[in-house]
Amino acid sequence: MSIWKMNIGWILLISSHLVFDSFCVMSAAKNLRAEPTSQSPWWIKQTAMTPTGAIILKNKSWWPRAIKLKVDEEFLVESVGEAARHMLVRREKIKPRSGEIEALVWIIDDDLDGGLQHGGGDKDSDCYVVDYGGDGQVDRMVDYIDNDDDNDPDEMDIRYFVDGELRFAWFGADLDDDGEMWSLTGYEYDADFFSSDPYGDSMIYMNKFNPLQQEWIPISECPFAFYDTDRDSFSEVVVRVSAVPLHYDISTDPDYANDYRRFRARWDGPRNTMGVVNIRYSFDIDHGSSLETPLHYDFGFNLVGAAPYEYPGMDYQNPHRRPPQVTRVIPWKDVRKFADEFEAKETGFSWQENFDDTVAIGSPEKKECDYRWEGIFWLWERRFMENTGGPCQKWNMRREWSRKSTGKRELYYSDVDKRIHLFGAEEGWIEVGHFGGLGALGEIRIYDSDGNGYFDRWEVYLDNNTLPVRVSTVRDECVRKIDFDPNDLSRLYTREILPQARKANKKFMKAMSEIIPYKISPDLEKALQTGSESFCRYAQDVARELQYQDFREHFMKKAGLILHVSQKDDLRHITQVAVLGTKNSHAAWKLLRILTELDILYGQGKYDQCCPLLRDISKLLATAQLPLKK
Repeated sequence: MSIWKMNIGWILLISSHLVFDSFCVMSAAKNLRAEPTSQSPWWIKQTAMTPTGAIILKNKSWWPRAIKLKVDEEFLVESVGEAARHMLVRREKIKPRSGEIEALVWIIDDDLDGGLQHGGGDKDSDCYVVDYGGDGQVDRMVDYIDNDDDNDPDEMDIRYFVDGELRFAWFGADLDDDGEMWSLTGYEYDADFFSSDPYGDSMIYMNKFNPLQQEWIPISECPFAFYDTDRDSFSEVVVRVSAVPLHYDISTDPDYANDYRRFRARWDGPRNTMGVVNIRYSFDIDHGSSLETPLHYDFGFNLVGAAPYEYPGMDYQNPHRRPPQVTRVIPWKDVRKFADEFEAKETGFSWQENFDDTVAIGSPEKKECDYRWEGIFWLWERRFMENTGGPCQKWNMRREWSRKSTGKRELYYSDVDKRIHLFGAEEGWIEVGHFGGLGALGEIRIYDSDGNGYFDRWEVYLDNNTLPVRVSTVRDECVRKIDFDPNDLSRLYTREILPQARKANKKFMKAMSEIIPYKISPDLEKALQTGSESFCRYAQDVARELQYQDFREHFMKKAGLILHVSQKDDLRHITQVAVLGTKNSHAAWKLLRILTELDILYGQGKYDQCCPLLRDISKLLATAQLPLKK
């Protein structure tokens, strides 16, 4: 996998975008169907399909010779005209997902550049037709397409045949001209897209073959679009659009867009009315994606709706593609606007606060960066949202859910918890723990109790405790609406929200420690210095909450014990014990009152105003005869 580290090749980058966009707006009136014509190039005629989508290898003149090949043997196909010495057949031992197998591979040098004589095929407009087991049925076709004649591929087809008939295909577009698209094993997508190209500007998508109309239709992830917004060769935005039949049964197909059984199946009627039912839309707001930490996305929307898959420019014709030459996909340049305005009947909002040590969802080659290449997922718990996909992160992923139908992506900042939230979300939660070597710590649940679109209630639970240790309900949510502009949001988050939150945490924690020393666990102490600024802030928030709970519990217990055992003598019979008991009772009750005020302000996120109350507690301890210290 090659990743650019410098802003080079601007001319190639721009030309690649222009070539792809120009194809997208070409007329789709010609070459819609799969049958070649008399004017078709020789390489299209060679791979002509039957009406059911089959390529009959046994009818080829070279077939009797091919089946006699041993592994690693090959021959150039004898032919006339342009095809002469531009086709090669060899037998290979490969290992697709189904397991190790021998395969006959027919390689066609579409651009006649002589690549077959120098290495047995290249990625510059060569096509690989693959027969697993050498039974005469095509199983895969990998087709590299060079749109701009610069001798590297700009697009790539991986066509999947089942029982010898074309069923579906993955398509890829290299829009930043880095030469990277699909990573293959056994001439098929190897399910490790980390080794492919989720970096920079690029797009992949799936279409299913309709043999009745001899055309492609959108299905599954159509598209996955990646955007490098700051030109550092790493993606800051990714959009995944799910295309499924509009009238599918959610109860039997909750994740239709990811179900390969549907893609491999024969054509059936419901697929004639395809629609967009789910969009995942993720962002790297703190610009944490880099060579050291690639694919670092902070938050994402999960949008559920239902709209027919009919959009301007979706019929993309490429004359360099084997028929059908028209694929169907929302143009890359339009996908973000489409996601911005998609009418969602419900919205999930997820923010990755830290890693989840209980799952391994990242690249096997970079285990310290446990991020999905696809962005931020919803999960199959609590609030079901169809076609969200997986695998998902459970711990330390803040979830917020709204049932409100909307065509806007609206956010706000709350000074209560110093975080960005989804406007209109009525509930949310985050399971805390399992990061940095820690175990389960607890959970925070948040609610909009009055339905005004802003969270006003926070419930904090510690592990194995069914009742909350803290409940904070606020009258003033202390919110600020945020324009949904990723650049402005990034500046707000990195320059204002993060540093101010960390500063406020540090000041409050120091003030508590001056009254009662508190020892942070070694794992949490390490987490305070590990990962992105955002991850470190989350670890600090956890440490602050644990310290506060310890602080409050200590003084609540001590004050309560004093009230319980204080002398109850009638002061008409004054004794030293009675007077001391009364003074202690008075001081303990005053302490409880301060703790109540402290809890209210702490729950409102007003840590600066908490500090004077901590000083009051310190003064009370210095003057009262109370055994309150540890």
